[in-house]
Amino acid sequence: MRHDREDTAAQEHALRAAREEAASVLAELAAEAKALSKAYAGRSARTPDGSALAGLVDAARRAEEAVDMAAHDLATARGEDA
Repeated sequence: MRHDREDTAAQEHALRAAREEAASVLAELAAEAKALSKAYAGRSARTPDGSALAGLVDAARRAEEAVDMAAHDLATARGEDA
């Protein structure tokens, strides 16, 4: 290993973990959106509560930011980012 670069194992792990978390949140978001879609299409008398969907959208944004930050940290550790 070159001495002018950091060990990137921790950053690679952080990026993998951030991507896994983002994938999980997006899967939850898709499931909630599908459930709401069915509820609205069913024209039920009760209007579904979209607050869970809004919370998942916020979680997806945070997860995306975490992936971006982890990718940036990895690139910096590899010396790819000035």
